[in-house]
Amino acid sequence: MSRDATLGAFDEARDRFLTAFERVPDAALGYLKPGDDQSVGGLLPHLTWGIGHYTGVLAAAAAEDFGEVRDRADPAETERTADAARRGLDGPERGPALDALREAHDRLVRRCRDLPEADFERTAPVFYGDATAPHPTSAAVVVGWLTDHYDEHAPHVGELLASYEAATG
Repeated sequence: MSRDATLGAFDEARDRFLTAFERVPDAALGYLKPGDDQSVGGLLPHLTWGIGHYTGVLAAAAAEDFGEVRDRADPAETERTADAARRGLDGPERGPALDALREAHDRLVRRCRDLPEADFERTAPVFYGDATAPHPTSAAVVVGWLTDHYDEHAPHVGELLASYEAATG
């Protein structure tokens, strides 16, 4: 798939997620379904962190001319994000959280568009976490992962909202 088509699909996935999220009332933003890892509103920081994280991975890969990279995710930041995802938001936090998601999304798109077209699918060997073998990672691969991530959470919003409505009557 071309860079334009891949980034177009990424934008469309974001739009599907945001359309699903528009239905969420402020009162439900802090709802955490028993057994789930993200509250309804917590999906925003969860998605935003992922997009920002992988934008950083791509920046590191490009800076190393697509040579070997070790992903150095900060465990404390990862845990803070997981806590925020469980905790959720209140009404006044919704707008800034939506803005942060849109900004992270747009930063990744700019990062991808700033690459020479030929480098969009160029892979770098990236070691994630404690991996002993690298995972071939390119901008195209990352955008695909994040498109799937949006598409995973668009129906998740509806599931969480239905659970909230059942729990609150």
